[in-house]
Order: sequence, then structure tokens, then C-alpha cells
Amino acid sequence: MHNRYIRNARKAAYGETGYERAKAIYHYFEQFTEHPHARYTFEQNAANRFSNGMNERQFAVWLMHDMAGLCAINDMLRNDFLNS
Repeated sequence: MHNRYIRNARKAAYGETGYERAKAIYHYFEQFTEHPHARYTFEQNAANRFSNGMNERQFAVWLMHDMAGLCAINDMLRNDFLNS
């Protein structure tokens, strides 16, 4: 599941670089997934990206993996709940 979100987020951000790539990733998760708080996650992490020692490219990659991970966990929990 995680890889599917990564693959789709990369497609959504294709052609963008740096901070604009991170914004495209955030918009993908906000519009096309059930991420519970994509905007909040993006804004909080964007505000802290330089204090964490990340450049804009690293930030976009980290944001994509962070959001994909949360969506994948939510999918697994939903599937476990529905199958129990």
C-alpha cells in the first residue's frame, strides 16, 4: 500500500522541484487519499524543515514518505477492522 501512494505522489509531482514539489505532493494527498490532515502535516513540517536540517528536495521526499506511511497504516487498520 505504501508503495502505491509513493508511486502516485511521484506522478502528481512530476516536473516540479523543491518546495513546489512538496506542495504538489501535499495536494495529491489532500485530494486523492483519505489522509486525515494533509494540510496540517504539510504546514507544520514546512515551518520546521530548515530547523531539521533538510533542504527543499529532502523535505519533499520526507513529506511524501511521511504522508504515504500514514495513509498505508490507516488502510491496514481499516482492512483489519472490516475483516474482524
